[in-house]
Amino acid sequence: MKKTNLIKVLLVALIFVTISCKKETVTTNEVKTTFNFDEAKAAIEAAGQTFVIAINKGDSTTVANCYTTDAKMMGPNEKSIIGRPAIKKLFGSWIKSGMPTFTMKTVEIWGNENLMAAEEEWAFSDKDGKILDSGKSIELFKMENGKWRMFRDCYNSDLPIPSK
Repeated sequence: MKKTNLIKVLLVALIFVTISCKKETVTTNEVKTTFNFDEAKAAIEAAGQTFVIAINKGDSTTVANCYTTDAKMMGPNEKSIIGRPAIKKLFGSWIKSGMPTFTMKTVEIWGNENLMAAEEEWAFSDKDGKILDSGKSIELFKMENGKWRMFRDCYNSDLPIPSK
């Protein structure tokens, strides 16, 4: 009888140990999104086209909306222009002064889900197609309100600095 009770006690203890060792499954409602480089690249190329079209239409609001709210433009021979309102004001003044036709070609795009970069070649030409200025730029993009927008824009001309 003592053996039977001992076996019953050991069996019950074994069941409790087995149950208590069961791995608890935790479920979360967290949805993980996967980064798709090709989609990001296409979005940045589309943003570039929006930028070019807006400049050539004289639409400083759309141009400024291509930038993040905390964007910084870093052009040659001038202080950085910081923030979307300041960028809009700058493009507005350029447009009012009579901007020539703007073109831009993407050379390369690279990056990850946090930050994308684009190398561009650009040119300004007159109405006859004569190149007035050309250069290159590096733009850094980050996601803001569901869109890839320019976060940093650094550009310079291929032309030499005019002599005095």
